[in-house]
Amino acid sequence: MVSPSSTSDAVRTPSASLRGALAHPLPAGMRDLLPEQAEVQHALLAQVLESYSRYGYQRVTLPAFEYAEVLEQGLGAIDPNSIVRFVEPETGEVVALRPDMTPQVARLVATRLADAPSPQRLCYRGSVVRRRHERARHDQQTLQVGIELVGDERYQADLEVILATIEAVQASGLEKFVLDLGHGALAPSLLSGVEEETRSALIESLSLKDKAELAKRGKAAGVESSVLAALLGLIDLQGGGEVFEQAAKLLNGFDAARYLEELRTLHQALLEHGVKCDIVVDLAETKAVAYYTGPVFQILAEGPGQAVASGGRYDGLYGRFGAERPACGAGIQVDHLAWALGKASEKKKVAVLVVSEDFGRANSAAMELRSAGLTTAILNFSSQDRSSLLDYARYWRYSHVVLEPSGGKTAASDWELIEVSSEEEGKGRFSLDEVQQRLLPV
Repeated sequence: MVSPSSTSDAVRTPSASLRGALAHPLPAGMRDLLPEQAEVQHALLAQVLESYSRYGYQRVTLPAFEYAEVLEQGLGAIDPNSIVRFVEPETGEVVALRPDMTPQVARLVATRLADAPSPQRLCYRGSVVRRRHERARHDQQTLQVGIELVGDERYQADLEVILATIEAVQASGLEKFVLDLGHGALAPSLLSGVEEETRSALIESLSLKDKAELAKRGKAAGVESSVLAALLGLIDLQGGGEVFEQAAKLLNGFDAARYLEELRTLHQALLEHGVKCDIVVDLAETKAVAYYTGPVFQILAEGPGQAVASGGRYDGLYGRFGAERPACGAGIQVDHLAWALGKASEKKKVAVLVVSEDFGRANSAAMELRSAGLTTAILNFSSQDRSSLLDYARYWRYSHVVLEPSGGKTAASDWELIEVSSEEEGKGRFSLDEVQQRLLPV
């Protein structure tokens, strides 16, 4: 049994002073992930990537930064205050940390995969950095997992991307969420005769569902009354399938009516597929990224206050890189997904701490447990009291302690098994084979 006489520095928990404010703060919007958070993130990544791979999406890896002109080619003019730029010493060119990975995939397809047959199913993961200016505090660096389906113009491609993304978030354990559908070309088509700067301001008001501001801006810009009335009417068109009939009357005579039919076809296909979530049609929904030209979607859940996943169709993007191709895709925000999952993402796992005075015996036992598939670490001690030993195990999130009583050699069956959360000791002593039987899933 462990002696209560002293406590080793090896098992002391961090002092209050070390848990205080960081002596070296991080740049704004950046953060560290401690072991528990990092494990949750890793598990979510693995689940999402595996789910996407079952749809045939193959992984590519993209650089963390690109020449700024490449990103602007895909995203259009970028507010200098919204991205992190710096000068590449070797060339003197301006490069930027990526705020979006889709233009990178477009660049890759237009160059390295220019001769690859279509459709191309690509999957990526990586961090993006976006400088945010909202009052609410947000991380500027976020981790994404995304897919791109390139070279397929059919609505079935949009359907596949949405279904694959729904299944990916469900694979992570998310059960309650809403699929929000819109169309990236509907509102812009109503404003096709308005200059770009004015159109952007009007679409911003539409996305905020601010009728007063939309009406004010529209009148100031001289937008035709029929067009302005249609835009204002879109704000109220949110709901189920009944929205399409109401919208058809509102948009009668406008070219935007054909985009409404595209969205109706996709909505019907989703219903026929029997997706297990609520579907909301929101015709005033516009994406912040200007390259969307077709149906767009978001997956919304309680918690993060922002979309867990989003995507849509962008048939014009690849042409900017000299490789005309229809395309659609989606991105899952892993941090938002973890937030939406909450405690459900913090799955308990079996992790064993082998404790012995003799390193050789501890190492031999740990090797045997690892070979059986158990996560196992060693703590070598001379004399520890039980409470400090359990404090150590609890801090580093070991589920069980396998303890060799102090005071000399032990028989093969002389290991004590302690469950850390309850501090419950096993009845009697166990061989390592018996420990494995108790801890491994049936």
